[in-house]
Amino acid sequence: MYKKTVITVLLALVMAPLGMEAKKKAKTIEVPQLINYPSAELSEYRLHGGNVVIQGGFVVPEEAKGEKVPKNVLDDINGRFTVIMRDYIVGKEKTSVIEFKDDGTFSMNVYVPYPMPLLVYPLGTAYACPGDTIKVSLDPTKRTREEFVKLDGTGLSGEVTRPWQQIDEKYCKPDWSNKVYENLDSLMMWKDDQVEQLDELVRQMNDGLPELAGCSPLASDILRTHILAERLKYITDYYLRGEDVLRNDSTRDREAYWQQFFSFVGPRAKYLTDNPLLMISGDEFFFNRLEFYPFRTLRRMVLDFIPYDYDPKTAETMAQEKPVFAREYNINAMNVLHNKLHVSPTDFSAQVCKLRDFFSTTQWYKDQPDTIADDFAATMTVITHPELIRRAVLAYRDFIKENEIKAVENKPLTKGDSIFQRIIEPYKGNVLFVDFWEMSCGPCRGKMLSMRDEVEANKDKPVKYLYITDDTPEQCKSFLEPNNIKGEHIHITRAEWGYLQEKFQFTGIPFVVIYDKDGNRCEDKTVQQLLEEMK
Repeated sequence: MYKKTVITVLLALVMAPLGMEAKKKAKTIEVPQLINYPSAELSEYRLHGGNVVIQGGFVVPEEAKGEKVPKNVLDDINGRFTVIMRDYIVGKEKTSVIEFKDDGTFSMNVYVPYPMPLLVYPLGTAYACPGDTIKVSLDPTKRTREEFVKLDGTGLSGEVTRPWQQIDEKYCKPDWSNKVYENLDSLMMWKDDQVEQLDELVRQMNDGLPELAGCSPLASDILRTHILAERLKYITDYYLRGEDVLRNDSTRDREAYWQQFFSFVGPRAKYLTDNPLLMISGDEFFFNRLEFYPFRTLRRMVLDFIPYDYDPKTAETMAQEKPVFAREYNINAMNVLHNKLHVSPTDFSAQVCKLRDFFSTTQWYKDQPDTIADDFAATMTVITHPELIRRAVLAYRDFIKENEIKAVENKPLTKGDSIFQRIIEPYKGNVLFVDFWEMSCGPCRGKMLSMRDEVEANKDKPVKYLYITDDTPEQCKSFLEPNNIKGEHIHITRAEWGYLQEKFQFTGIPFVVIYDKDGNRCEDKTVQQLLEEMK
């Protein structure tokens, strides 16, 4: 016994230094943090919204200046270019059509609720800061896209816009050629490699990126935040692609895999997610990925609301069933995120995701203002960032104005209105199912295939299925004819498509609108319900 005890003690003494050395070695592997970041003070007023002037036009030779652009050319280009603003907090988009004057120039005001990237479609991305001017030059004599389009601007907008494309090309261009998401073990190894690259990028930023030389501290902060956000989005996009494999693999614990995959976020949250600079550097797609994947525990599938007035019988039932209501759910969800990914319950991006979750539910409860008000109050219990509180209150105020006050405005007809009226005129008196689609859109084609039985079943009923596209009949023929896609196929110009995008405020497709026989748009009824009402 004595001999055994001595051996045990000796082994412990021998192994102890090894263990201590291992711990010491583990401590040396530290996650790099950004130095001198943020490097500029961001004033509260700088976060406020306002108009951005977007102006520019076609570059013309000196001898041709002052000449009018032929009307047929103007008709062809007007509507082809749009400006898309995406308010990621409320999940809303606004599309504005660029209108060229007869001298080939344009100028327009676009409202942004806070400084943000704007998509000047299909030309590129420009940074928009209220009070600045974004300048767009188009030179049709140039052969390459890079030479054809030049985006610039005044103030902070120009500082960030000028290096934006170069920054994206060097640091943010994703490589989709690797299909590691088809194997979950390979995907996890790929993620680890990407995180190492992310850490190396942080070290490069600390040494100074040459593309940011000459930038003001605030412009540098915005661009660095943009690069890091794009890297996190890229890693998340690969997790998204592996979801089907994960969902169908019964040998995997989905929760454990999710937790392990995104375990890198917590130690880097200070610049990846818990970063107020994302307020003016992140975009809709970044927060969309966070909301549905790393921070998915924050989303609610079912809403439970406490009745507005106290009732003893209701209270007794609630005490027995012990339901979880919105306020408690929100607090618990933040704590789960903290426990699983070690992300703070006050994480900036987590709060954005909670607001996005709230505003996405308002569309289902437009006719229940008390329910929405109660849910808004419950959501605000976990919102601590002052600017997010301000934006949430302003957005909620807009919701009230739009859905409770019901202000009636006599708005003049737009070009989009006129184009749409011309399209639907031959089908008056019918229920209309209007589907905007393009050949390049896989979900669009899939939807049309899934609709074939309905279209056939209703062929003798007062309903018309209108399929609108800016592709030519020749481009669509190879899909429509072999697949026997019935309905009314309407081909419009790219310019007309732009005006209809502005009218209906959509960018993603397929996009469907439904009208009843009297020409009223119906957002909450199906074709079948409208046909039943006509009997």
